[in-house]
Order: sequence, then structure tokens, then C-alpha cells
Amino acid sequence: MTANPLVIVLHGPSGVGKDTVIEALGARTGIRRATSSTTRAPRDNEKHGIDYYFLSEEEFLRKVDAGAFAEHAVVYGDLKGLERIEIEGPLDRGEDVIIRTNVEGAETWRERLEGAVFIFLRAEDREALRARLIARGSEDGESLVRRLAELERELADVENNDYVVVNHRGRLSEAVDEIVDIIVREQQAPARPAARLRD
Repeated sequence: MTANPLVIVLHGPSGVGKDTVIEALGARTGIRRATSSTTRAPRDNEKHGIDYYFLSEEEFLRKVDAGAFAEHAVVYGDLKGLERIEIEGPLDRGEDVIIRTNVEGAETWRERLEGAVFIFLRAEDREALRARLIARGSEDGESLVRRLAELERELADVENNDYVVVNHRGRLSEAVDEIVDIIVREQQAPARPAARLRD
């Protein structure tokens, strides 16, 4: 618990290892990941309420109408969003929270959040990222082409972030160490505004 808790927005291209980094960060620091909701079907290893809240389109749109979401959008043909409680709950308890998103989400969070820390997670190079996406085996041909096409746009967003961290294959602990250092630095920054959702 801290007097001025952080909201970290971690984003980067598909396949860069965001989930793995966040899981390792949670084990090291106890930081809580804000869990997004989506209308896409779960992948084989994903669990409802842990990886995502998997909702029907009807459920999702009902929550949109009720004003439950801090942000939502169509991502690769599916609805995806983050409920306000996933951010405001931890902040109210004095806990740091991390949001995992893509480049469109990061653009939205820059408008919706005050005092957040933006970290762009990247692979060592484009070819390494392409190889990771293919090795992951979770994308069909059309989805893989679409995600690779988005890569240039995502990489162009690098300069809009507070920090850039490289997640080298096989060197996860280095990326985690770097993000832990960023968290400590930001927690100690005297002029950092309190994190909050803008109205």
C-alpha cells in the first residue's frame, strides 16, 4: 500500500511477451493487473477472470450502456474494454495497478488517465517479434497477417511513452528488473501527479 499509487500502462506489439512480463512482475512486486473484458473466445490456456473476463456481445454492450467501462473498442473484430472498477478499486486501496494494452489502447489511456506511467515493451528486432508470433501458434493465417501489418504503427508509437523496455528472448529477468526500477523511481518522484481516471 502506498500514499500515491501508480497506474502503469504497459503496451507493445502482439507476441512481445506482455503477459509473461506482467506475471513475473506480479510475483516480484505484488502489482495487480487490471483484467480486461473481451467478446473473443478464450484460447486453450486462458481462464475467465484471470486472463480476461470473457463476455457475450450482449453482456458487453449491457455494461457499456451502464457506463461500467473506462474504455472500450473493437480490436481485431472483437469488443474489448476495461471496467472502471479495475483501476479505481486498487487506487482506492492504495495499490499499484498495471494495465496491459495495445497501441490503440495506449492512445486512449493517454486521454483517459492522469498521472499514469507509460511503458512500451518491445522485442530486440522485427524478425524476433515475427518469429515469436509464429511460434505462439495462436493465430490463424489471416490474424497473423493483420497483426504483422499493425507492427509498424505500434513501433511508431515508441516516442510517445515515458519508458521503452526491451524484452530479449530468454532474458525475461532483465526486462522485469528494469520495470521494477522504473516503478521504484516513479513511486519516489515528488512531483508526480496522483493517478486517476479523468471524467
